[in-house]
Amino acid sequence: MFNLPQRLQSLRMVAALSGFLRNPDQLDSVFAVARSLQNSPLSNQMHRHLLANPQMAALVAEGWRPQPLDLEALEAMPVGSLGHAYARHLSEQGLSPEALLDPAPITSASDYLVHRLRETHDIVHVLTGFGTDAVGELGLQAFNLAQVRSPLAVMLIFGGLLKTLQDDEPIAPLLQALSNGFAMGLSAGCLVIAQRFEDHWERPLSDWRQDLGLAPLNA
Repeated sequence: MFNLPQRLQSLRMVAALSGFLRNPDQLDSVFAVARSLQNSPLSNQMHRHLLANPQMAALVAEGWRPQPLDLEALEAMPVGSLGHAYARHLSEQGLSPEALLDPAPITSASDYLVHRLRETHDIVHVLTGFGTDAVGELGLQAFNLAQVRSPLAVMLIFGGLLKTLQDDEPIAPLLQALSNGFAMGLSAGCLVIAQRFEDHWERPLSDWRQDLGLAPLNA
């Protein structure tokens, strides 16, 4: 019975990772891995790291929340704006704005961070230029690890590397994407997810990238 809660947490993480390895392209399998990490020491450590950032701490203290997404309005924005690029990204992936939101209520700082990580995932895709194929997704996870100390990123990167070896696929593209993601995350001038992108959809994507220190990579 010693450390039983920790052992159960570890079992949930292993089971979720196993599901991800079977269905790495399914969003539900990624969410399952994320759920397995909830309230874990690793997740709590990430939250402490994020709340130590002044911009993120200010968002949490204010309780700022983005306005609901209007996909048609974003699509109508000027070509080259963040809003237009984001709308095009969602349309190409067949995603609705509602699918990107966590329906759970926000009752704590940790809840806020979970919501912010999820709702900015595809915004960061657009900002960094990482694709949504398996290699691009893991490149983005490398970026997340460098930026936010994400334990989810560690598990998905490990799972992706293991599956690549199991399937006897070329590993060089994945390693290059991981290298690009780590480098971009470390060189960014700030904590990217702490920015209020949703208040400034009309701003040019190139201006956002310049201010954030993000040079998009073809990964």
